[in-house]
Amino acid sequence: MRNHLMIWALLLLGACTTSESSPTPDPEAGNAISFGIAQQESGRASTLIGSTDQADFRAQPFAVYGDWIDPRTSAPTEVFHDVEVSYQPQQGNSPSGWNYSPVQYWEPAGEYNFRAYWPASAHVLGTASAETLALEYSMLTRNEDLMVAYNHVPTKNNGEPVALQFHHTLAAVAVKFHTLNSGMTCRVKEFFFTSLNYIGALPYYSTDTTPDVTESWIYAEGSRSYVDPDNIFLSEKLRPWSDPEGRTLTTSPDDYPEEFDLFLPQSLVVGAGTPPPSITFTVDIEWDSTDTVSTTIALPTTDSKGEEMVWRAGKKYIYVITVEADRFDIEVKSCEWDKVDAVIGDILF
Repeated sequence: MRNHLMIWALLLLGACTTSESSPTPDPEAGNAISFGIAQQESGRASTLIGSTDQADFRAQPFAVYGDWIDPRTSAPTEVFHDVEVSYQPQQGNSPSGWNYSPVQYWEPAGEYNFRAYWPASAHVLGTASAETLALEYSMLTRNEDLMVAYNHVPTKNNGEPVALQFHHTLAAVAVKFHTLNSGMTCRVKEFFFTSLNYIGALPYYSTDTTPDVTESWIYAEGSRSYVDPDNIFLSEKLRPWSDPEGRTLTTSPDDYPEEFDLFLPQSLVVGAGTPPPSITFTVDIEWDSTDTVSTTIALPTTDSKGEEMVWRAGKKYIYVITVEADRFDIEVKSCEWDKVDAVIGDILF
């Protein structure tokens, strides 16, 4: 099984410069580069996975890339290369509370491009830069959101910290089961996804101040999950779940846990001869006797409006599977990513 989501991009050439080392950005210096937002307390995490408490979120640092654009040559010089920035409200000297080391200082002229990602624990490749993020994201083992921010600012940013507004780059998908027959005992034993894109490149260009991350993914060749046409259980399984005891179903899908998996934004419509994105599951059905049924259901390719079904960044999708004695039905519901005191789909610092 391939265990990682690979996001690759071209390396932009540029020399790396550093300046005087200091443990945190010092506001007394007057020209230290810092990160934040003017009304920082109004910004909170807007995340689907994990706590949305502001203090818990700020315990997770982000990482930043930054280029200085020389006004004489328009050439970029890398100033920040995958620098971790963490929040230290009690001990930090940064005016925003977000600290890093070593401190970088504004050049007297020119402009800057900044690119950041959250959380900093994501494994970024050496080809990443302020222009194009390149990283390895393990959607198969890590159930954690991934967000990216960009800002283009003038030199010294008018004396303000560099504001970073983070955008979701993944779609959240959940599967829920229920049965319509209260006299029938059903237990889900396992399920997994197949035939989905899971490798891609995520470019963000400096000319676009509010990049549409939904449309920015570029898929790598061979980025679809392998599907064996003769035996689905020999296929590569994405986000597999299993429990020997099974989960007993009720007549309400709300009783089934809403556990989200994270995937690349992508269309679910595929060409002729290509296995469709699907959910495979096994369920025990107890009637007069116990039948163990394993089946594969293709994900719907149109939404409630009849339009082509596309998983978009910043959206969550819930697939409700109805189990009956002689059939299975599937329905998809979609809505915005949850929001907590922030713009829909964004984090504000």
